[in-house]
Amino acid sequence: MDTPLPWTAHARIGIIGGSGTYQLPGAVVRATLDVRTPYGPPSGPVTLADVGGRTVAFLPRHGGDHSLPPQKINYRANLWALKSLGVRAVLSSSAVGGLREGFGPESFVVTDQLIDRTWGRADTFYDGTVADGVPPAGVQHLPASEPFCPTLRSHLEAALAARGLPYAPQGTVVVINGPRFSTKAESQWYVSGGADIISMTQYPEPVLAAELNMGFANLAFVTDSDTGHDGSDPVTAEAVFARLKKAQRGILAVLEDTIAAISEDYAPRRLMDRTAVARIMALPAARESVSAR
Repeated sequence: MDTPLPWTAHARIGIIGGSGTYQLPGAVVRATLDVRTPYGPPSGPVTLADVGGRTVAFLPRHGGDHSLPPQKINYRANLWALKSLGVRAVLSSSAVGGLREGFGPESFVVTDQLIDRTWGRADTFYDGTVADGVPPAGVQHLPASEPFCPTLRSHLEAALAARGLPYAPQGTVVVINGPRFSTKAESQWYVSGGADIISMTQYPEPVLAAELNMGFANLAFVTDSDTGHDGSDPVTAEAVFARLKKAQRGILAVLEDTIAAISEDYAPRRLMDRTAVARIMALPAARESVSAR
């Protein structure tokens, strides 16, 4: 069951905005919420807004002023906060580097697989945390062969195709810790391991969403060719943000079209035991987690 809210503020769809996406221009904002979680504060306040005819919960991954580096983002707090608002479907936007031909700058990728090369990140809710009055969630093992929701991915792909934007319908993302970019040797190693694109934030978001029985899909925008395998200059932060600024209108349009396409009765895959999920959501702060401001 979805966790009941202490008031009527809720959303079935959540958006985690990546680099450059810190707000939803033109959206009708209904509320701005501070959400307290058992894992500390999320990246920032959650905005409830009308997008594509639906109420969505928006959270900027890096904070409203890009103050959080990838390895310092409180991923568990972010996903728990969205779940506490009733979110079932999570759409993510992210900036990535292209590692091979077919994944060039200024194109999109609807990611379908990931390779985790991060370290030190809290990447599961089922770590043995217990609290007075809440039965333990127990040891849980997530099936992760398909980390991104096929249904949500199909909606992203349809939106990209309808707008005539260049995109790859699938791609494997390797996720590094950051905040530095790769060396040439590392980039070549990732390609030999099957990676198509590279990111610093696409782990552990998908698996954390799945651990709470939320669907998750990622819209990746390729900003660079990483270490310059195609003869271009190696990636710089300045180049990434310049391309992201130009792409914002297209990114937001695709997200809006995707939101409109998600059915009211969308049901995410049930990959985790419902009782275990309910116990995670009942950890302290769950009942007092939302306050309007």
